[in-house]
Amino acid sequence: MVAKVLVDVKAKAVNKLYDYAVGQDFENILELGMRVIVSFGSREVMGYVLDIVLEKETNALLKPIIRLLDLESYITKELIDLAYQIEEDTSTVLIKVLETMLPSALKAVYKTSFEVIDENLLPDSLKKVFSGGIEIPFTEEFFPYAKEIKSSLQKGAIKQIYDISSKSNPRTKKIVRFLKELDSYKNDKQKKVIEYIKNHQNESLVLTDLLRNLQVTSSVITTLQKHGALELLNQEQYREILSIQKPNHKEVTLNDEQETAFIKINQKINQYVTFLLHGVTGSGKTEIYIKSIEEVLKSGKEVLFLVPEIALTPMMVNRFKSHFQNQVAILHSGLSIGEKYDEWRKIIRKEVSIVIGARSASFAPFENLGLIIVDECHESTYKQEEMPAYYAVDVLNHRAKHYQIPLILGSATPNIESYARYKRGYYELLTLNHRALNSYEPDIEIIDMKKEFLSGNSELFSRTLVQEINYRLEKKEQVILLLNRRGYSNFVICRNCGYVFSCKDCDISLTYHDTDHTLKCHYCGHKEEVPHECPKCKSKDLRFMGVGTQKIETELAKLFPNSKVIRMDNDTTRTKNAHEKLLDEFEKTGDILLGTQMIAKGLDFPHVTLVGILQADGNLYSPDFRAPEKTFQLITQVAGRAGRHDLKGKVVVQAFNPDHYAIRFAINHDYLGFYEYEMQLRKIAKYSPFYYINQIMLSSENVRDIFLCAREIIKYLRKELSKEVIILGPTLPVISRIKNKYRCLILLKYKNEPNLNQSLAYIKNQFDTDLIYISIDKFPTI
Repeated sequence: MVAKVLVDVKAKAVNKLYDYAVGQDFENILELGMRVIVSFGSREVMGYVLDIVLEKETNALLKPIIRLLDLESYITKELIDLAYQIEEDTSTVLIKVLETMLPSALKAVYKTSFEVIDENLLPDSLKKVFSGGIEIPFTEEFFPYAKEIKSSLQKGAIKQIYDISSKSNPRTKKIVRFLKELDSYKNDKQKKVIEYIKNHQNESLVLTDLLRNLQVTSSVITTLQKHGALELLNQEQYREILSIQKPNHKEVTLNDEQETAFIKINQKINQYVTFLLHGVTGSGKTEIYIKSIEEVLKSGKEVLFLVPEIALTPMMVNRFKSHFQNQVAILHSGLSIGEKYDEWRKIIRKEVSIVIGARSASFAPFENLGLIIVDECHESTYKQEEMPAYYAVDVLNHRAKHYQIPLILGSATPNIESYARYKRGYYELLTLNHRALNSYEPDIEIIDMKKEFLSGNSELFSRTLVQEINYRLEKKEQVILLLNRRGYSNFVICRNCGYVFSCKDCDISLTYHDTDHTLKCHYCGHKEEVPHECPKCKSKDLRFMGVGTQKIETELAKLFPNSKVIRMDNDTTRTKNAHEKLLDEFEKTGDILLGTQMIAKGLDFPHVTLVGILQADGNLYSPDFRAPEKTFQLITQVAGRAGRHDLKGKVVVQAFNPDHYAIRFAINHDYLGFYEYEMQLRKIAKYSPFYYINQIMLSSENVRDIFLCAREIIKYLRKELSKEVIILGPTLPVISRIKNKYRCLILLKYKNEPNLNQSLAYIKNQFDTDLIYISIDKFPTI
């Protein structure tokens, strides 16, 4: 038997499967997807078994598999095929794709040590160092002796040993089990322990619980164990993911619109179809999801449910666990390495039937999927920016097609491409035009901030918004305020010479953060103290420009000193469970929830009756053709947080360009009007959905090198691709340097180019070097 192994080496030259002999000890154990330790060159490495064949293809003598790292497979045949597809789509080495798919706990940890073979061959300097034993771990104290160690390795005086293990291991607990009575006991404590264990033989008695309940020490247990009266066993224990929210189980009767949508889904529950569930905010899409999941579980199948933000996961998990109990597993980046490891194994062992999570949950290792749901499917968080740059909706479409099951894409503001696919007959549309609880859409009032300034109000809040906040606070109602920019001030400028404080490694200004009085780069994480003078002209006349959530928080404290403000952005949600704690605090004791786009969707608070959108047009004129669409979606989504239950809601939108079509359509709740208008513009500009767009990005420390390389790539593309392909670039992006690497872009617009993947793979293989890194993105505009 031969195992085809993908080794854990991220290099193009070894991006293939290697044959290894399967010894008799492993023949009946080895499975597809298992991790193994193999000899590769002069060292041992971890690898994944991606295929097993009965006979070898050549007469060459094969190296044997050294040992197994697992006794259960953590990746299925379907996910292996999916990894190959992502490798082709993104031109990424396969091992990196697998690492992206699997929880980080399964990544290998390599620890190097040295074994002394012949002490007589060691130089005197190393004899002292290696005097501690036969096998010595390679630590920092050996760095000064690197030259001597390398020479000793070549002479055969020592050899290098690799210890390979996982980042995380199962958590265990000690279980006490009764074996027999003893003829006599030394004291009453021993007898009391044995009697207690005998009376609880049908239970798993945890050692720590036993010691606490009986008030005895571990020495009593050790003595009884030595005499054979009991034994201690290690029992695996999953790490518990605790929630501070109380269970929220409620039985809901579907209204007519919901029932119609549910029936249509149920009629096609055993076939591949993509449903676009287009429902206004608060229309009860979650109730349709739950009813559809119930039907799928009745047939013994499994369900994948994706949400765009970690912030939404606790609320959704609470709702689903209340309804489906222990059938739910959770996968998202907010979990610890051990927690992800345990949740993944619950899925592999078929102990759960539903997975809820963010983008990474796309790869949950189910083998009998019956339904896939993507909530808020328009969100850009479903796109991974790093290589492999996959789009979760595209990945889940592959999985739905494989299992021939429905894929439900739910949103109040579907992206233009999704709605266009419905128009062209690829998706089936389900509409919910009314709110589920008979509540009305909130009233929306738009404030022209230009007029506010002309009338003498130069503050961040319009007079109307201040009045509305005061009115809601007096009535003990809650307010949500959105500003899609964190920090205190966007940049610091010298008023004497115009110098702007910028990141030393990125071509972007530093943002001032008031909480720790520092300037930070939001791209590379660089941080420095706030300067007292301009480094260029030595002037002390520095001005903090712009506004972020921290500055708004300070202003709110001045305007509404008796109100409790909860700020929610990337700076306040870095710690574990911070999202859930902040939202729980707001629901119970908060008055105003201030945040960035992470508060714009999915939140359902019955006492929120006012939503204020500050700088609604703040991103309208960014160099992104999707800017109007993102603005429309953000306004619509956050406006939907107001008045979702019995209390009437209101939305105040502040903007300097209130007549822009994206804002105009949003305040009129007119998605179809926005769709038609935007489609006209995109057709003229040759953007998606009329054209596919691919992006090739080159990055290097030398800007000249990437442009010379880009010119060669364009020459190759013009020769290999059809004349219908529009090639734009090379050009510098808006932020041309990040982490001291310059970047340039090549954009491809096309309608049908069957050989494009092969051409992109060639570019990656030929032009990607140690000095120039090339990334390929099939979804650069998501």
